Amino acid sequence: MNIYMEQFLYSFKKNRKVLASLKDTQDLFEDGEMKDTLGRAIEHITNTYNESDFEDKALKIIEKNYPYEGLNVIHRFALRTEALGGEYGESIDLLLESRRMWADRVYALQQEKKVKRREIILSIVTSLLLCSMIFFMARRMNLDVSTNILSQIITLVVLVLDLLIYYKADSKLTAGYVADDRDREKEHLKQYERYKNYKNDLISRLGKKAAKKSIQEYIKTCFPEWLMQMSLLMQGENVQVAIFKSYDNAPEILKPALKEMIGRLRVNPNDRNAYMDFLSDFTLPEVRSTMKMLYSISEGKGGEARGQIADIIKRNQLMSDKAKRQQDSDSLAGMYALFLAPQLTGGLKLVCDMVLLFVVYLGSMSTVA
Repeated sequence: MNIYMEQFLYSFKKNRKVLASLKDTQDLFEDGEMKDTLGRAIEHITNTYNESDFEDKALKIIEKNYPYEGLNVIHRFALRTEALGGEYGESIDLLLESRRMWADRVYALQQEKKVKRREIILSIVTSLLLCSMIFFMARRMNLDVSTNILSQIITLVVLVLDLLIYYKADSKLTAGYVADDRDREKEHLKQYERYKNYKNDLISRLGKKAAKKSIQEYIKTCFPEWLMQMSLLMQGENVQVAIFKSYDNAPEILKPALKEMIGRLRVNPNDRNAYMDFLSDFTLPEVRSTMKMLYSISEGKGGEARGQIADIIKRNQLMSDKAKRQQDSDSLAGMYALFLAPQLTGGLKLVCDMVLLFVVYLGSMSTVA
C-alpha cells in the first residue's frame, strides 16, 4: 500500500488524471492482490458509461481492500483536483510527506514487534528449561517425581498456559497497523461517549480527567487529517463550505464538534465563537490557533491562505507523528506483562515440583528407616 500511495501521487502530479495514474501504478506490481485490485478499479472506470461518479466508485474498490484513512484522503484529493483543477503541487508534497511519516512509523513498529516476539519466546523457552532442571536434580538423587500424577498435571497446565501466552502475544504482534488504528478509534470513541456522560462526583471527576488526557492525545493525531482535507477543499470552496463538506470524511472523534460548529455557522456564517469553541473542552493550543486562522481567512483577513494552511499542516503533521509514535509505544506496553508471565508459570511449577521432591525424599527416608 505504501508503494501504491507514493507512485499514485507522483503519477498524478505528472498527468493529473486518475485513470492514467492507476495504470502507471499498476505496472509497478507483479501479479498479486494489489495488481488485481487495481485492475478491477481500472476496469470499472473504462467500462462504466451510465454513472457520474464512476471514478469515485472505482477508487472505493481499492479503499475497501486497503482501509486506511490516508489512502482515502489521497483519493478524494485526486478526484477533486481532476474535477476542479487549481494549484496542487504543494498539496501533493504535503501528502507525500504524510505518507513518508506513516511508512516510517509502520517500519519502526514492525521492528519493535519483532524484538518483543523474540523476547517472549526466549522467556518461554528459558522458563521451560529451568523447570526441567528439577527432574535432572531428582534423578541424581535417585528420586523420580516425573511419574507423579500431580507433577504431570502441573506440567500439562504450565505447557497450556505458555501456549496461550504465546498465542496472545502472537495475535497482538501480528495485527496489522490499519487494524490497530481501527481498534484504537473504536476505543477512543467509547471513551469520548463516557467522557460526555460523566457525573460530578469525585470518582467521576477523576475518571473524566484521565479520559480527557487520553482523548486529547488522540485528537492530536486526527486533527491534521481533517486539516489536510480542509486545505484540499479550500482550493475550490470558501471556508464555511469546506467545513460543511469535510464532515462526511472527517475522523469520527471530530464529528460531534464539527456538527455543532456547522449548526452554528448555518445560523450565522460570521460567528467567530463557532470557530473558537471548536473542541474547546480540550486544551489544544494548535487547534485554537488553526481555527483562529480559518476564521481570519473566512473574513478575508488571512493574507495568503494557501501558504498559511501549508505551514500549519506541516506543524500539525509533526505533532500528529509524535503522538502516533507514542500511541504505538503504548500499544506494546502490555507485552512486558506477557514477557513476565512465563516466568510466573515456571516459578509456580518449580515450587510445586520442589514440594513433591521434598515429599518423595521424606518418603524414601522413612522407607530406609
